[in-house]
Amino acid sequence: MAAGGVEDELFGGGGENDEAPVVRVMLQSNPPPAALPEGWYLKPSRSYPGSYYYFNNNSGECSWDLPTAAAGGGAADPAVTQETVAAAEAAVKSIFKRSASSGENNPEAGEGAGKSQSPAQQRKKAKTSETRQRQQNAPNKDDPKEVRTLHILKKHRGSRRPASWRNPKITDTKEKAMSDLRELMSILDESKGNVEELRATFEELAKTESDCSSAKRGGDLGFFGRKKMQPAFEKASFGLKVGELSDIVDTSSGVHVILRIA
Repeated sequence: MAAGGVEDELFGGGGENDEAPVVRVMLQSNPPPAALPEGWYLKPSRSYPGSYYYFNNNSGECSWDLPTAAAGGGAADPAVTQETVAAAEAAVKSIFKRSASSGENNPEAGEGAGKSQSPAQQRKKAKTSETRQRQQNAPNKDDPKEVRTLHILKKHRGSRRPASWRNPKITDTKEKAMSDLRELMSILDESKGNVEELRATFEELAKTESDCSSAKRGGDLGFFGRKKMQPAFEKASFGLKVGELSDIVDTSSGVHVILRIA
């Protein structure tokens, strides 16, 4: 088949919109690279995604520049002239973006590669890593393992057990329970400026107004850790600072106000 016939077959020639001449012009102005010398291959760089380098399969040599010698350091292929090398390099650069700096010898090397660290630098790096690890493992003062709280519970008819030492059958609505609790909180708000007074007032109110059996202890639940209370109660308790009063906390037991004391 004639050369023209091959081009027409490859590029769909023969029609009014024949693009073969355009493709030929593109190939002439930016010719494809010549065949690489024996043993050399073009490989994608892992350190510089989207970039490619030349790799000698026999010697393990890497290069950003187009090789002209066969693998093993043989003589240059006489067919590869300076003009061919220049054209090939231009073609490769137009296809693959070259990301490495001109001074790098190993295309696979990442940042800092080829720079050996002194023993002092290695010790400093190890010490820094050890310090960071200790900081990560250190206990967080804002996240204690246990807390101690007082609470006042107001049950309602929707509580999981609508009964208490104060009332064997509770029929109040949830809204009524919350309203009663807010009245107690308004009394506690008057003592917020004095931690000792706040605790004393809280204990007195708990003894007469709380539907929890802890009322006889002034609402004191003692120390408890994570996953010992209902999730909402736990979250509120661990979220308080010592001496801080919570807002209304809603659980399946009823509605609560909490005072953290330790």
